[in-house]
Amino acid sequence: MSDHLTSSTAPTASTRDRIVHAALVLISEHGLAGVTMSGVADAAGIARQTLYNHYPDVDSIVAAAISQHAAESVEMLDAAMRVVEGPLDQLEHLIRHVAATTAHAPHALDVRHWLSPQARESVAEFDAALDALIARILGDGRAEGVFRADLVGDVDTVLIRHMLEGLSSLIAAAPDRSAEITTAGTRTIVAALR
Repeated sequence: MSDHLTSSTAPTASTRDRIVHAALVLISEHGLAGVTMSGVADAAGIARQTLYNHYPDVDSIVAAAISQHAAESVEMLDAAMRVVEGPLDQLEHLIRHVAATTAHAPHALDVRHWLSPQARESVAEFDAALDALIARILGDGRAEGVFRADLVGDVDTVLIRHMLEGLSSLIAAAPDRSAEITTAGTRTIVAALR
């Protein structure tokens, strides 16, 4: 009997996962405007009351979805960087990763301005992790003589991140040209560092 009480009163990971996944799908397809309580419930295949048992409002769902997505993105990048050798190859892989992420979710770029403070914090954590990765790649590349010796770590890190954001904006505006834009973006970013 206690197992029944535990399972019926504690939120299940699978229900939370379905809710977060549904929110991410809605954000990627329709932007934040496409995330409503009824829309998330329908997309997750659950009753609205079940949704309210887990999250009190849309902001909390979006914050959870953004947080999970950011954490997963950092984990994927960290795993990829462990198997990609050399700073130049790591930089190129990072550029392709950012481009592919944007091509699969072009509306995700529009959400930053409309996020709650809680969700913005998750995005800020991802940005900090991305900055740390870029800084490490630039430092390694400079130390190995692959990149310019006159790079300024903190300044060039921000410039590269903004170049990646520009690349993402171009891909979001023209997802059918993502391969062409990625190639041009990679060429431009690498040329700036060599």
